[in-house]
Amino acid sequence: MPNKEKIYILKHTPDGFQLSLERDSEDFIFEERKSSPPGLDALKMPRWDHWYQRKLARPWQATLLGMNIEPHPSVRSVLKQHAPDRYQIYKDRMDILTTLMGYEIGVVEDHLKSGEKANENYIELSEYCIYAEKLNWVDMHEMRNGLKLDTAPPVLEPNAKFEKNVLYVLDVILENSVGEYRNSKGERSPQAVIDWVKKKDASIPIGASTLALWFKKMNNIMN
Repeated sequence: MPNKEKIYILKHTPDGFQLSLERDSEDFIFEERKSSPPGLDALKMPRWDHWYQRKLARPWQATLLGMNIEPHPSVRSVLKQHAPDRYQIYKDRMDILTTLMGYEIGVVEDHLKSGEKANENYIELSEYCIYAEKLNWVDMHEMRNGLKLDTAPPVLEPNAKFEKNVLYVLDVILENSVGEYRNSKGERSPQAVIDWVKKKDASIPIGASTLALWFKKMNNIMN
């Protein structure tokens, strides 16, 4: 007698959906389906030493860190199933963040791993924390402490190529705008730039001493 073909069906039970093996009778042997998301014990404290050194994060990672949760892909499922109130907070913050990215909070341009969608970009964690505090989002003190914002905040240092390009562009603009940009010795004059700005009824947030440091870098890079 040939073997009877086994037919599996998906059946709803008090314990959720389970895969069922249909037999000759109407009796079913239920086989446990894929396990559900882990419980709240899967939520871990952030590894602040790591994130302090990393400095950057994707928006969803920064948002979870701001809630004092180590960002992991499964965390959102855990919050959605076991802590709907906290999940709603996460969603609301993400909505605000991704809407205003590039306007009220900066995006790291030309990052190697950046994508086209908002959530595929990178932002600075220190900037995110300060921004969230301005919006009076609750419980941001853990992130502030973890990133050491009151002592030694993580600063994203521009690389040498970026700095050289910025100084080069600035030098070209000043050379063609400030009449006495170079003095009689051919040196760049910080005071000439300050005077030129004042004549334009404008202001800049730096003084002659800072400009002198920039011009010294220009000399080292370009001359």
